Amino acid sequence: MQVTEETLETRPAQAQPARTLTPEQIGQFERDGYLLLENHFTPEEVRLLLDEIPHVFAEDSPRRIKETSGAVRSVFAVHTTNHTFRCLSYLNRLVEPARQLLGSEVYIHQFKVNAKVALEGDQWEWHQDFLYWHKEDGMPSPRVLTAVVFLQDVDEFNGPMLLIPGSHREGMIDVEAQPVNAPSAGGDGARWMPTLTADLKYKIDRDILADLLRRHSILATKGAAGFTLFFHGNLFHASATNLSPNDRVGVFITYNSIENMLDEVEHPRPAFIASRDFSPIVPVPDDSLLKLRHDPDE
Repeated sequence: MQVTEETLETRPAQAQPARTLTPEQIGQFERDGYLLLENHFTPEEVRLLLDEIPHVFAEDSPRRIKETSGAVRSVFAVHTTNHTFRCLSYLNRLVEPARQLLGSEVYIHQFKVNAKVALEGDQWEWHQDFLYWHKEDGMPSPRVLTAVVFLQDVDEFNGPMLLIPGSHREGMIDVEAQPVNAPSAGGDGARWMPTLTADLKYKIDRDILADLLRRHSILATKGAAGFTLFFHGNLFHASATNLSPNDRVGVFITYNSIENMLDEVEHPRPAFIASRDFSPIVPVPDDSLLKLRHDPDE
C-alpha cells in the first residue's frame, strides 16, 4: 500500500483527551534531560508494531545498517515506507509532548528502528545526538528531542540505554572527528556511514566522561515493553552490547522544532538520515494504531 498523508486517519486529535504532560513532567525533562513514561503503549499496540519488524528488517536497502556480524543494527526512515510506523510517528501521545517540550510545532528529523539482536547487538558509544545533527546536517540549535518506543522488555543484560541525567545542560561538547573505516559503504556512503555504526565518528574520551561524572551519574533505562523515553538532543547516552538471549528493539523518532530547520551543508547526508521536509506534523488520535488492525486499508 502506498503511504501518503491521505491514508492516515484525519480525525482531529482532540477527539480524544489530549496526552499533555504535567508541569512536573516538563520540569523533570528540563532538569534531567529525559522523561520516561511507563505503559505508554498497550500490549496489543506493541504486538501490532512487532508484527511489522520482520518485514522491516528483511528489506534490502541503503536505509538498513548492519553490524559487523551481519545482524541488523538500524533501519532508517521506516515511516516513509511502512504505514503502521508512519501512523505511530503521528500519534498524539508522542507529538503533543514533543510540541510541549520544544515550544513549537514539530516535524520528523529522523526515524529509525534500532535492534539489539541477542548476543550480536553491538554497542553505541557515549555521544550527544545534536553534535552529529549540527556538524553533519546543519541543525542550528539543540531544540530537538527523540522519543523512543521500546517494543520489548529492557533489562540490565540486553543493552539498555545508558543516560547521564542533567548532562544536556553542559551544552554541546565539541570533539574532533576520528578516522574510522566504513568498508561496507563506498562513494558518498563512506562519509556518512561512520556516523551510524558501532565505531562512531565523534568519540568522547575518558577525560570528558570522567569530568561529566564528577557532576552527574549514569542511569540505565529499563522497563516492560511499551514504555517510552523522551530525551534531549544534548543528553549524553550510550548502550553496551546485548549479552542476553533476548532481542531489544526500539523505535527512535526524532522531533525537531519547525523553528530549528536545517541549514544547507556542503555534503548533506541522505534524506533518510536527515530529513529536509520541514512540514509540521498534524497529529492523529491515539486509537489510530488499533484501528489499523481492524481497518488495515483505511
